[in-house]
Amino acid sequence: MKINQINIGSQPTTNTGTEAVRKSIETRIPVAKPVERIKTETLVKKSSKEDEDKKNVDDEILQKSVEQANKSLEVYNRVIERSVHSKTHTIMYTVKDSKTGEVIQEFPPKKIQDMIAKMWELAGLFVDEKA
Repeated sequence: MKINQINIGSQPTTNTGTEAVRKSIETRIPVAKPVERIKTETLVKKSSKEDEDKKNVDDEILQKSVEQANKSLEVYNRVIERSVHSKTHTIMYTVKDSKTGEVIQEFPPKKIQDMIAKMWELAGLFVDEKA
């Protein structure tokens, strides 16, 4: 094992051992840049009118998408229906057979939504609702 001597004077010291390894690693690893702070102005919530307008546009786009999907599914005798669960207010999509009316698939499943509503109801027994 070689031990570096401490030279006090004008002679430069050579890097050997762990110091040389550390410096070689530092030159290969890029330095991380500091994270920029988000300006508080960007976090201010939009007015309720803008939110409502955006929601209406989103609903229109979703409705047009369902209509377009139904046109392409006519060949397979399938229809997509969009509904809102009564208790959880979750948007649900149901794929049905257009001739028999049989439910083929639900997204998210109605049983799961009913279970969530029941859990909310049971949790309400322990937690008071706000007025």
